[in-house]
Amino acid sequence: MSRLHAALLAASMLLPAAALAQRARATPPKEDPEKPSAKSGEATEAPPGTSAPVDTSPLAPAATPAPELDPAVREVVRREVEKAKEEMRDEMRAEIQGAQSAREFMETTAAGERPKLEFLQVDGYLRVRGDLLDNLDLHRGADPSGFFLYPRPLRDSDNRGTLTSGNMRFRLEPTLNVSEQVRVLAQVDLLDNMVLGSTPQGLFARSDGVQFPFDARGQVPSSDGVNADRNSIVVKRAWGEVQTPVGLLSFGRMPSSWGLGILANAGGGIDDDYGDSVDRLQFALTPLKTPVGPIVLVPMYEIVATGVTSQDQNVARGLGQPFDRDTADDAKAIGIKIVRMDTDEEVKRRFERDEASFSYGAWYMFKQQSYEFPQWVSSTAVPSTGQSDGSDSVGSAVRRDAHAHTADLWWRYQTKRFRLETELTGVIGQIGNASNDPADPLGPVLLRQFGGATQAAWKLLNGKLTLGGEAGFASGDTNSGFGNRPGRNCSTSSGVTTCATTQRGDIDGSQFAPGDRVLDVRNFRFNPAYRVDLILWREILRGVTDAFYVKPSARYEIFEGLAAEAAIVYSQAMYAGSTPSTAYAPLGVEFDLGLSYKSDDGFIAFLNYGLLQPLDGLGYPPGQSVSGRDLTRGHALRSGLAIKF
Repeated sequence: MSRLHAALLAASMLLPAAALAQRARATPPKEDPEKPSAKSGEATEAPPGTSAPVDTSPLAPAATPAPELDPAVREVVRREVEKAKEEMRDEMRAEIQGAQSAREFMETTAAGERPKLEFLQVDGYLRVRGDLLDNLDLHRGADPSGFFLYPRPLRDSDNRGTLTSGNMRFRLEPTLNVSEQVRVLAQVDLLDNMVLGSTPQGLFARSDGVQFPFDARGQVPSSDGVNADRNSIVVKRAWGEVQTPVGLLSFGRMPSSWGLGILANAGGGIDDDYGDSVDRLQFALTPLKTPVGPIVLVPMYEIVATGVTSQDQNVARGLGQPFDRDTADDAKAIGIKIVRMDTDEEVKRRFERDEASFSYGAWYMFKQQSYEFPQWVSSTAVPSTGQSDGSDSVGSAVRRDAHAHTADLWWRYQTKRFRLETELTGVIGQIGNASNDPADPLGPVLLRQFGGATQAAWKLLNGKLTLGGEAGFASGDTNSGFGNRPGRNCSTSSGVTTCATTQRGDIDGSQFAPGDRVLDVRNFRFNPAYRVDLILWREILRGVTDAFYVKPSARYEIFEGLAAEAAIVYSQAMYAGSTPSTAYAPLGVEFDLGLSYKSDDGFIAFLNYGLLQPLDGLGYPPGQSVSGRDLTRGHALRSGLAIKF
């Protein structure tokens, strides 16, 4: 701000001097001391026939003519102020672009924009949802391995296909601002996606006061292993951030997000169910000046899996400090992000200047694991006691020799009315030995996976109407099944997990098996938190893989806060052999409608409807006659109420 200081100094020196000079020229002659003078605040009487004199006291400042600056002085001050303004704009622009280093996570508030005076800040939401799912199994019979497209009603499932359910979540995301440079953040879910009515009094904790569940008078807290598959309170993330002179240090269990979210997705939306949490140490360096603009480097070290852990030897299970039993079975990763991104505030400023915003970045990560103890992984995978009597044997180690290189490119171009955003990613590597039996190795299994997505949006009618388009693809192969659930046909016996070979016509399963000409996994899997539709990819197939899709959409803001949306999604498999039909690639056409409302004080309501018209790819293999089992349309009706704070 040196130029600003110079301008202020010049103004402070020149303005008084100029004012004194002007006042000296305008000072009237001194009064005759023999004549009486008027007291301050009083007007003197005028002689007969003359007008009343003007009051020159401080109570009538308008009577004193305002001094005018000398034109030369005014020009000097003006030039210095303009230079100071330009310098301030440049510095603010650099600070805003550098906010990425102060808060590396994309699509979240920059640390420099967060208030620093409050020690505790709490964000989050309360959400209650209701779902009506009709015929999501598409009235299709089981595949050769006995699985349906979607879980069916337990009673009379051949004739009934409607499922209804409600759930809720209370999410807290506190921030403890220890100082302006040090903070602790967390994510805690209370009653996380708890099914409403699933823990009635007396159903699990028996009571002689309740004979039948319908007689229950209230709900009891959910407890993992007692009356639910999760506890009432679940701590999902906790990490620290320290702003240093050379960048932001982050450490702990933190969210992971990148680009559009097809690879890494933090899942922070109101209607989201998934999200990536990683145990990571990273350092977001301050921006480096380059010919293409400020670039932020973010080196990362990630502990993917530690393998066998042991309980503290001084105390009982659940106390003390557990520790890693062996470093050889650890899976770890190192990586780096290279980012040039405009923050939301900088984008807004660019739009005010009628400028476009262009952001881009690259992500690279190398992951490897040398050994694994499959028996420990297949059993309870709880900390061992370390006893030598075999009471908690972790089994023999298998040499995995697994490694993978992951690269991701992302870029975004935005103007006031147009946005184009693209993400491309790929995974190349291999698993040296994919067998869980130390005496029977299997491999190497090659990893060759690629995927990408692009989104475009045009704003019309002063922003009230938005026309959008989206397309995405995920690589695949001719192996049976889509590959989103490769462990579907696996079972554990005597502490060893074995996976059956996927059969032709199976909906899902492992993508390699003994006897394959080439052992490989080629199906890229979109992050499950990346939302494409309401039925096919969200519910039935559980994420885009081995397929491509095209999605035109439109959104209209009826009035402030209330908007309607519509989209059509066409999906097709990359290889017909991966589909349940084994011969047809088209999967379906889905029509999605939505209505949402958001108030200024945080109240949110939404209602979405989806209709899936299945195509031949989800049907039966040619020549297979299934009487009365023609595919039917699937429907989904989703509603939600939320309060965001």
